[in-house]
Amino acid sequence: MTTHNATATAAAQAPAPTRKLGGSASSISVGQIAFGLMGMTWCSIGSRTPDTQAFETMKAAADSGATLWNTGAFYGPTEDPYANLDLLKRFFDANPDYKDRVFLSVKGGLHQPSFREKGIFGSFFDSTPSNLEEDLRHIRAHLGTDQGGKQIDFYEMARIDTKVPIEEAMQNLLSLSSQTYTDAKSGQEVRGKGLFHHISISEVGAETIRRAAKAAPLAFVEIEYSPFCRDADELGVVRVCEELQLPILAYSPVGKGMLTGAIKSRADLPEGDMRLTQDKFSEEHFENNLKLAHIFQELASKREDKCTPAQLALAWLIHRSASGLVVPLPGSSKAERVRENTAAARLVLSPAEVRQIDAVLDEFGVHGGRYSEAARKHQPLWG
Repeated sequence: MTTHNATATAAAQAPAPTRKLGGSASSISVGQIAFGLMGMTWCSIGSRTPDTQAFETMKAAADSGATLWNTGAFYGPTEDPYANLDLLKRFFDANPDYKDRVFLSVKGGLHQPSFREKGIFGSFFDSTPSNLEEDLRHIRAHLGTDQGGKQIDFYEMARIDTKVPIEEAMQNLLSLSSQTYTDAKSGQEVRGKGLFHHISISEVGAETIRRAAKAAPLAFVEIEYSPFCRDADELGVVRVCEELQLPILAYSPVGKGMLTGAIKSRADLPEGDMRLTQDKFSEEHFENNLKLAHIFQELASKREDKCTPAQLALAWLIHRSASGLVVPLPGSSKAERVRENTAAARLVLSPAEVRQIDAVLDEFGVHGGRYSEAARKHQPLWG
């Protein structure tokens, strides 16, 4: 599905909207739409996005204003968990002028030996200083940071380590960052080891966010948030972030592809696609949930700009906050789709349009929980 000509023309002419981040990163402005790279390598080695295509897409992201990039230290198969970081290194080596044009957020904190041995559902997160430092040094090695490669702008605990209090985890992160902070034990001002710059956290509940924000300056919080998944509203996560003026990086903002209009049936998902194991895409719930895609197609078609349903979903997220607190994080391996996504930052929704979409979502019930039962048992999704 292509972007309407009027929208594409406006995107080419107008500067990309930006917003400032929080905490120690409050002086940093990033594009209002971010860019997720997971899908390029979160698959079997033979199914990865070829470098030529990946590089074209990455350039399109930066060129169109998506300047906050999101990667992970486990975005690859168990035999090659650093595949996404290696892709980034190859890109920046080949295109060094892009290195300082984007800010890189790296999800980490995973205990890599458990991941390599047992896979994602057999692994666990470990926020002890030794594991975090080892993780960061591996990330730096794969990015080539110490040889002039890309810096780790944001290091993001991908999940909360339930064995370590969040305040202690924040101290551990500060000790490895480039920040000066007050050591909780000695009360002295100390400087971290400088392995990364700013802290962010992911998959966290409202109370954890409050506690973490008191213990360390947070740049942003990453959560799943979309018209297809509004748990963050219901659980008070968005409300707390509004209160703290803490930006939300919203992953899966178009419902894991459901709201793009490209998925017509479960058969459209390739064999082995993880969505086939998730509740909302199950045989039991798929047909009901597909109706929401049809609703967004209808709403988008009635707009003068004839935006795509995916663009409407992204714009709705941005307009959830008067200050543009939500930064949608769509991922794609196609340059055309990335340009379409970033153009959504320029769409204007009136308060009445936002209320109309809210009313539709309140009436429509998305069926099924987040991810699968196995995933929910493995790790708390709102830690």
